[in-house]
Amino acid sequence: MFLVNGLIAILFGLLLLFVPDSTILRLVRIFGIIILAGGSIIFYSSYKSMKARKSYLLLMIEAIVAILIGAIIAITPGKSLNLFLILVGIWATFMGLLQIITAVQMRKKVSNHSLFTINGVITLVFGLLLFYSPMGTARVLLIMIGVLALAAGILLVYLGFKVKSIKD
Repeated sequence: MFLVNGLIAILFGLLLLFVPDSTILRLVRIFGIIILAGGSIIFYSSYKSMKARKSYLLLMIEAIVAILIGAIIAITPGKSLNLFLILVGIWATFMGLLQIITAVQMRKKVSNHSLFTINGVITLVFGLLLFYSPMGTARVLLIMIGVLALAAGILLVYLGFKVKSIKD
């Protein structure tokens, strides 16, 4: 099992390292299809509730929203990803600022407030980078994840061979 998981991790790492843009767009498209499928299942459930004369309106609204969002994400993964990354950037910038403000307020009450300050600064910088260059920041993160997946995969393959030699 370690061997198979290791090979999958290596493949995933190589995809992220050598074709990060198309890999992330495919993942976003798959995410959109999953939302679309979930919305379709909810729609069917709301239809059954309607036929059984049960409450169905909220389910129907949820289904329609999920189907629309899923379709938009699946059809336009690049634009959807870009918008998502900008929103995460805004959120991270806001959270980083709040963490820094909180750390300043805590400096007389807590001895390790500097750790909270460092976390706030890192979050703020990450948010600003995402906000100003969403795809560039995403590419860097994908490369980092690719390197991690590749290293983990190599270790898992090694471990798989070690476990196999122990069994023999």
